[in-house]
Amino acid sequence: MRRSVIFLAVNVVVLGALAWWLVPEPTDRPDTGADRVRAAFEVQDGRRVTGPPVLSARKGAVLEIQIASDRDDELHMHGYDRTWPLRGGETRTVTLVLDQAGRFSAELHHAGIELTALEVRPQ
Repeated sequence: MRRSVIFLAVNVVVLGALAWWLVPEPTDRPDTGADRVRAAFEVQDGRRVTGPPVLSARKGAVLEIQIASDRDDELHMHGYDRTWPLRGGETRTVTLVLDQAGRFSAELHHAGIELTALEVRPQ
């Protein structure tokens, strides 16, 4: 019985020491997951009033676009074949995982304008 207790105690100490030794040291930079690219746009009378004409990101990033429009419309992201309805007088945030590299147009269908161009670089 006494040998079993000593054996168990030694194993607990050895496993504890191994666990402490194998645990990675913390980094100063927290893990934030995928890169995020954020942009805000305002559209009035079918024209972009604010917001960048070109967005740039790496493949794998998450794109978040906030759009305030004074009219109902649709945002269409070419190449990704995604469409989001927009309601006049409201702000809409759309999110898209950028899983394709290339240059894509983000178009407002009813206004017939390019809201912005999206340039996605390979990783």
